[in-house]
Amino acid sequence: MKVWRKQSTKYVDVNGKRTTKDDPTATKKQIPSKRFYGTLQLANGKRKQQPLTEDKSSSITLLRRLQTNEDHKRANGVTDDVERRQKPIAVVLRDHLSALAAKGSCAEYLRTIEQRLTKLLRATKASTISDLSEDRILKTLAEWRQRKDDPISLSTSNHYVAAIKGLSRWAWRERILSEDPLARLQRVNADIDLKRVRRPLTTEEFDTLTKVTQTSKKTYRGSDWQFTCTDRVSLYTIAVFTGLRAGEISCLSKASFNFEAMTWTLPPIATKNRKGATLPLHPTLAAHLRVWFAKLNRDTLFPGSWVKKRMAGKMLKRDLKRTDIPYVIGGKFADFHSLRHTFITNLALAEVHPAKAQRLARHSTIALTMNVYTSLNIEDLRDDLGRI
Repeated sequence: MKVWRKQSTKYVDVNGKRTTKDDPTATKKQIPSKRFYGTLQLANGKRKQQPLTEDKSSSITLLRRLQTNEDHKRANGVTDDVERRQKPIAVVLRDHLSALAAKGSCAEYLRTIEQRLTKLLRATKASTISDLSEDRILKTLAEWRQRKDDPISLSTSNHYVAAIKGLSRWAWRERILSEDPLARLQRVNADIDLKRVRRPLTTEEFDTLTKVTQTSKKTYRGSDWQFTCTDRVSLYTIAVFTGLRAGEISCLSKASFNFEAMTWTLPPIATKNRKGATLPLHPTLAAHLRVWFAKLNRDTLFPGSWVKKRMAGKMLKRDLKRTDIPYVIGGKFADFHSLRHTFITNLALAEVHPAKAQRLARHSTIALTMNVYTSLNIEDLRDDLGRI
C-alpha cells in the first residue's frame, strides 16, 4: 500500500528566515510533513486521507489494519448510522457535557447534570447511545419514587427526565441518532406532590424582619464569608425588591447597580436560564443601597461560599424566629426563596400587567409567574370582588 509525506511550501530569504513569495530574495522551499499519509477507502465507499505514523514501515502496517477493518464493515453491512448508534454512552455523555460547557453553563450545573445522567444511565443499564429506552427510564424513576429508603419526589423525577431528554435531543441534533428515542417522554404532574409550598411575607412582616434584624447585632461567619446584621438586611431587601435568587445575588457587585439610570444588571453566567438581565431599580432599594455602599469597603456585595452552604435560608429562619414571625403557616414555608414569591406577589397586588410581571420575574412563561409565584389570600380577592 502506498504511503507518502505531505509537502508544504514556504519561502525563505537569504538568511533562511521565512518571508513572502513577493520578496525578490525569496527562495521556494518544500517541507515534508512529519507523519506519513495514506488513502483509506471507507465502508461507505468514500475515500479519506488518513494520517499515520512518522515511520514508513509502521505506517504501511497501520494503513493495512485500518483498511481491513473498513472491509469487514462493508462485508457485514455496518453503516455509519449503525456505527454511531453503537457509540459508548460514556463518550456521548462526555461530549454532551462539553457542548453544555461551551454554551456557558456553570460548573455547578454541569456537575448536577453529570450526576443525574450517570446515575440514571447506570440504573437503566445503558452502555451505548442506542440503549436509551423510554420504558426503562419510566420504570426506573417509578421505582425510585416508590422505594422505602430515600424516595425521590415527583419534582426530582422531572429533573431526571429533563436531563435525559436533553442528552437524547442533543444526540439527535448531532446526528449520532437518526431520531430522538425520548421525544415522547413526558414529565409527571408534580403539583400533586409539593413537599414545600412557599408563602410570601406581608409588608408588615418584612418591615418587622428588617427592623429587628438591624438591631440584633448578630453576625454569622464562615471560613470565607461574613454577614453582619446590616449585610443580612441588605440581602433580604435586595431579594424582595428584585426577586433575585440567592445564587444570583452572590454574583452582584457595586458595579451591578447604576444609580443614574436607576437600573441593575445581572450577567448571563449568573442567571438560572443563562440569559442576562438589565431591569429597573426600585427607588426604595436604591436609597438603601446608597447608604450601605457608602460604608461597604468591598466590591462584591456578598463574597464567599455561603450559597453552597445554603446559609441564606438558615440565616433568614433564625432572624424570623428572633422576630417571632412564624416560619410555617398552614403548611407554607417562609424560606429564602419565599422572598422571590414576595416580590412577584407584590407585583400582582400592585396590579402590574402580567406581561410586565413576567419580564420583571425573568420567567420563560407567564404561566409560571401567575400560577406558581403569585399567592393572593381571600381578603385580596374579596377587595377585587367588591369592585363589581
